Amino acid sequence: MTHTFISRRRCWALAVFLMVPLAAHAQTTLTGAMWFGTSSTGATSVAQAYADGANNTLGGDQWWDLWLALNPDASAPVNGPSDAQASISIPLQAGSSHRYYIFGQGPCCNLSFSGLNLFFDNNSSTPGISVFGALNTSGFLPNSSSTLTLQGDAGPSSGRSFYSSSGVVVVLSGYDWNAPANPPGDVCQAFAFSPAPGDVPGAFGSFTLQVWPAAALSLSQASGSPDARVTLTGSGFAAGETVEIFGGHIGVPPIFASTTTDANGSFSVTARDPQHPYGPMDVYAVGVSSHRLGAATLTVTPALAMNPATGAPGSTTAAYGLGFGGGETVDIYWNSPRQLLGTATANSDGSSALTITIPANAPLGVNAVIGVGQTTKAIGIGKVVVQ
Repeated sequence: MTHTFISRRRCWALAVFLMVPLAAHAQTTLTGAMWFGTSSTGATSVAQAYADGANNTLGGDQWWDLWLALNPDASAPVNGPSDAQASISIPLQAGSSHRYYIFGQGPCCNLSFSGLNLFFDNNSSTPGISVFGALNTSGFLPNSSSTLTLQGDAGPSSGRSFYSSSGVVVVLSGYDWNAPANPPGDVCQAFAFSPAPGDVPGAFGSFTLQVWPAAALSLSQASGSPDARVTLTGSGFAAGETVEIFGGHIGVPPIFASTTTDANGSFSVTARDPQHPYGPMDVYAVGVSSHRLGAATLTVTPALAMNPATGAPGSTTAAYGLGFGGGETVDIYWNSPRQLLGTATANSDGSSALTITIPANAPLGVNAVIGVGQTTKAIGIGKVVVQ
């Protein structure tokens, strides 16, 4: 996965965030959480939930309960201990930060990836925040695949790791989930939230929410490949302040862009999309003095960059893949006549490189080279002029 949080980066984001004044701001309410097993792309289904486990904060249904606590030994639970007390209603005010340790049950027999859906303001059918990540890591991505409602039915995901409402932006700044056999996954094994047989937590994780006063941020395009240009426009910040813009997670380099607002607290800046794997990428604009936050989402699409972009049959060129799935295999094809030239493996940011040989039977002129992600099925196209 990508964008693992290390201590220094966490400290930067938290230090800025904790300076947000705790004056009376509008607030929103966290009213539900759903954890479930996913595929490597974040997709899940009711069948996979039965096989790999699913837990929610909704009592009286067929799924295991998801327990929240304020500390890792669960001695300060937020909900429970009975099934009738599984529901949550947590007010979230601008300037506050919340970390919850979560405990779940279920088989987790084939689990490699897990997802987390958070529901707000009593909307139990559409999650405000949807993310997924590999087990036993702290890296996560927004989830745009099929997912589950709070009731455990099939439904759409939000494709975002933030939620905006009533003048605040709630940002999921941390999420991880651990298998029972991997500490700290078994730290709570002795603690029973419910007297019912078998209701002892089997796995352990946590999530962290930061709640910011809202500004506005918009993008000139809804999608684009890494290194493409996009114009970012913001308003509602302080006059003349520095605004730092991040692609992926707040405080994690590289910075998308940095700019200064005008006398009205607005800005417009054009920058290149940073490296990021295929799918949604959350974009955050942080006012350095006002501590206001604007958020938007850009869908990252793949591309192939060819260097050199010209060559004769039998010569070589390099195909650089951008915006594919993190860690996936990418098959590289010559388009006409169609033939497989080789495979590359993308890094955590979805980038790869492969030296290819221009086929002897390639026609003169512009030829397409096609990259196909074997996990995401994403397609990127490059061009080579055969001379």
